[in-house]
Amino acid sequence: FRYIAAYSIISSEFSAADIAAIRAQVGEINERYAKSPTVYSFELVRDMQQMIAKIRNLCSEHWAQFDLPVMALAVVIMLSLSCSLFVIPELSPAWWNVIPVIAAVIISCESLSLWSGVTHPITVILTIATVVLTLYTPLKNGLRSVFSKAAMLGAIQSTRFPDLAGFVICLITSVGFTTNSYILVEDYATIFFFGTLLLVNFLQQYQLHGFKIELLLITGTALTMSRVSAVFFGCREEQFWCQKTWWLGGEVEDEVKSCRYAASVCVFGGTMYGLYWYQKREGSLISRTLRAVHCIVHPVQCVLVLVYWALSASAAEVLTEAQLCWLPRAVYMLTFISACAIFYNPTTVHITVNRVSSANKPKLYGCVSCYSAAALALYASTLPSCALLLQQALAPVLTLLTVQLFCVARLLSGKSTFFKLAVCHVVMLQYFYATGHQAAVQQFDWNAAFVGFTTHPNHAVPVFMIIVRTLMSCVLVTMFVPTILLQTSVPDVGLREVDLTLTENTAQLQYYINRDLLRDKVHTYINASSALVLLKCLWACVACSIHRRHLMIWNIFTPRMIIEMCFTGCTGLVSVLVVVLLARNDAKLRAYLDKFCKSG
Repeated sequence: FRYIAAYSIISSEFSAADIAAIRAQVGEINERYAKSPTVYSFELVRDMQQMIAKIRNLCSEHWAQFDLPVMALAVVIMLSLSCSLFVIPELSPAWWNVIPVIAAVIISCESLSLWSGVTHPITVILTIATVVLTLYTPLKNGLRSVFSKAAMLGAIQSTRFPDLAGFVICLITSVGFTTNSYILVEDYATIFFFGTLLLVNFLQQYQLHGFKIELLLITGTALTMSRVSAVFFGCREEQFWCQKTWWLGGEVEDEVKSCRYAASVCVFGGTMYGLYWYQKREGSLISRTLRAVHCIVHPVQCVLVLVYWALSASAAEVLTEAQLCWLPRAVYMLTFISACAIFYNPTTVHITVNRVSSANKPKLYGCVSCYSAAALALYASTLPSCALLLQQALAPVLTLLTVQLFCVARLLSGKSTFFKLAVCHVVMLQYFYATGHQAAVQQFDWNAAFVGFTTHPNHAVPVFMIIVRTLMSCVLVTMFVPTILLQTSVPDVGLREVDLTLTENTAQLQYYINRDLLRDKVHTYINASSALVLLKCLWACVACSIHRRHLMIWNIFTPRMIIEMCFTGCTGLVSVLVVVLLARNDAKLRAYLDKFCKSG
């Protein structure tokens, strides 16, 4: 009462009559208590409860107003989408694209109050129903495969055991939104979740195929990259135990800054060269478009980025601020040009015929990664622009992410699509924190809007740059998904050329031979990805609903829900671009090979 009395002095929300009535009731209760301080009568306790309820109702009328029917409708819509994913076995990309649109319309209609106000029993029922319906099939198959075996060894060897582990991790990361303790330590928790999934994969591979030094080395590398990424984690106000590492410290000696710059330059340059080497090793650079992008555009982008970093950190003013802005703009423009060129001609295959030889068998080049090479080239073209937005100190994060994703692609070859996506979602969340963010608005890097610009004539460009800077991990991991999803095990021989007449050992050419195989993978990816993001969004909304009167609702739960909604929309948008790229690649590849086969 003393708080609202003091509040009424500076605000006119509470009427003088209400405050006077409560004051009189409080005074009467105090007088009755003073007469008999050692004895509590039933009437006194009842009057105190009525007074507290009156104060609560008064505050609720002015401070916390929720549109409960509309909020319940929003949760029901998400439940209906999850049910649709369960009932319909195959969803077209056009239908799936409406999911983030519906979420955006709902959020813009009633803002946060849409998602926070459902009563607790309704929340529990909707949540349990969504969990059961969304991931019923993998859970049923996983439990059946695990408990059908008497021994744990048989359970680990089951092909459904990783799916069950991935489902449990995704469920834990979703349920954790309901407690502020988890949200505050979510950055470090993602490292242990990633390690758990890799351990499950390692145990299954060990039981099925025995000990392999290659498996151990790749798993150890992925775990090392994951653990080193913690060096770049940011700190938020509620994390009183958190301190920035020496790498991110602002006040350091000049020698340390020089070493940090040299390390960032070497690591970033090595990453771009490593992507070029990988594409060359796979035979993908037989394509003129990809060869021009990797051999011409990417080196120019790297030089511009390194020069910009050097001039920005230099004490001498070599270029004016306006002149210096043209370096990042050139990098952005080259990224856009590369993306347009890749979408125009994503095909990597090329056929040659040796007419001198008596055998006269055609050779097909670039078939090992003929479907995923274009998406990987798009990923590599985006890295220089992302490095500029991250700035020089955080640029090594891109190397850690790239190495970790390549290790995941190699380790999970042959695994189910659901398990691959579960690992990708954990990596996506981990590198959201590794890029210096926290689930708090004050932790966003607003300076990203001025990398390459001094002023803006409108709000579109700065908003876009801040969104890309904040959701960078989502963009990059989603672009890398085709490399992980379509990864196939091929022998050491025949990496660069195969006989066109053969249907074996052709790696990703199998998606050309079996047309329905790629379509099934894309549909499975759409369904599983939609189910995961909807599950996490629903739990984030449920958390805001349960804790709508929590003291830290605006500092912890609401920002985390907003971040999750943004991840959903970004994942949907980038996935549409990836699916379009795969569809165009498939069409161009079929047109080229069909034309050659018809010509004899």
